Amino acid sequence: MLRRLRRDERGTTMVEMALVFPLLLVLTFAILEFGNLSYQWLIAEKATEMGARFAVTSNIVATGIPECGVATTATAGTPCRQIAGSVGWQRTCTSGSSGCDATAFNAIVQQMRTIYPRIAPGNVTVQYFGTGLGFVGRGSPVPNVTVSLNGLTFDFVVLNGLFGFGPITMPDFRATLTGEDLSS
Repeated sequence: MLRRLRRDERGTTMVEMALVFPLLLVLTFAILEFGNLSYQWLIAEKATEMGARFAVTSNIVATGIPECGVATTATAGTPCRQIAGSVGWQRTCTSGSSGCDATAFNAIVQQMRTIYPRIAPGNVTVQYFGTGLGFVGRGSPVPNVTVSLNGLTFDFVVLNGLFGFGPITMPDFRATLTGEDLSS
């Protein structure tokens, strides 16, 4: 009887499946979750690029920036690169910062949210850097515009519950373009 029981292989497939199935399930969920992480990362980058593109073709967020970025008494048509201080100046705008047009800032955030809805105004920073481009009489500077997206996290759904994978903090995303007309 014992000899016959040792040779009996009925149910071995069930035991193998009971051992392998949880591993396959965890592997499948890991692939799905890391795929979702990659997707979230990609659309955050794309939203930042779209925000920069929108920022250089719409109203300037930083208010009170004179032509060429610095006050000048030069005659109309003088290239900004010939005016001291037109290269290297910087202005930073965040949600609610003074000296910034909240409507223009929120328009950039809204444009970014069409790509990635999880973006909040507190995640976005718009910076203007003097380049020396443009000329006196143009009416507005021609800066480099950097849009940054920061403070985003990715939360695992299944892997957090099974293995305690906490949220992953995504890096800061940045996109820089040279300003165009900076008015809509």
